[in-house]
Amino acid sequence: MTDLRPISGGVIWILLAPLFYAGMSISAKLAGIYLSVWQVGVGRFVFGLLVIPVVVRAIGLSLWGQQRLLLILRGFCGSVAFLLLVASFQRIPLSLAMVLFYLYPAFTALLSPWITGEPPDRIAWLFIGGAFIGTSLILWPQEASGALNSGHLFAVIASVLCAVTLLLVRRLGKDNNIYTLFFYLCITGTLASLVPLLVQGATLLPGSTEAWLGVVAVAAFSMAAQLTINQALIRIPAATVSIMMTAEVPLVAAFGVLYLGEPVDWRLIVGASLIFASGVRLNLLPAKSTP
Repeated sequence: MTDLRPISGGVIWILLAPLFYAGMSISAKLAGIYLSVWQVGVGRFVFGLLVIPVVVRAIGLSLWGQQRLLLILRGFCGSVAFLLLVASFQRIPLSLAMVLFYLYPAFTALLSPWITGEPPDRIAWLFIGGAFIGTSLILWPQEASGALNSGHLFAVIASVLCAVTLLLVRRLGKDNNIYTLFFYLCITGTLASLVPLLVQGATLLPGSTEAWLGVVAVAAFSMAAQLTINQALIRIPAATVSIMMTAEVPLVAAFGVLYLGEPVDWRLIVGASLIFASGVRLNLLPAKSTP
């Protein structure tokens, strides 16, 4: 008889993962009232940088990994994607930023032939097109909406970098453990956040109780999100994990609309539906390796 315990355990982890990722995004949005992008980044990455070496040493795994240049590149893309997404949160509504960020499944399909040698199926182009039509619908100039600004651009660039990060994780995951991948993310993220902070001569430490709470919330949700999704990937198929993780988008968007009072119109609803549906369908398509 098949042992269902790993699968049932995986369901618990994958139900928690999108909640923690949503918590991280919401915390980053709210922390932006008191903190700069760089301070939010330091709060997220320094915590992981301190914790991961202790964990790896305790369980006896290698920390530095193989293909270190690619590990650094993966860490750089992932950390810059996070910083750009936080910057977009501070410039445009949270719900809109998350919808634009969810273009990453389309960018993943577009870039996969060059990074992992896995060209998408022909039908994938239909869903890639649907995602970009949805984006055009949201961003198309209209009198009732505000002008496009850097926040929209930051969210889209973050989406591209997220796609590159995911593809590099797929490539590097064959020879490196999950803690090594996260460690390099924290190294590059700490440098990417700390250097601009020091150059600007800004305050390194949060200056209020609310700011400290924001830093702690971002760091705690980040670590919890990373651990839960890794545990889920060990127990259930990656395709199932990808689909379940899409729950983060409506969770965050609903918080933005219902709690923060962000505006919503038919363009956002229809465009978001196209992007979301296309992203889910792209995650369901099987990968196809090149000969």
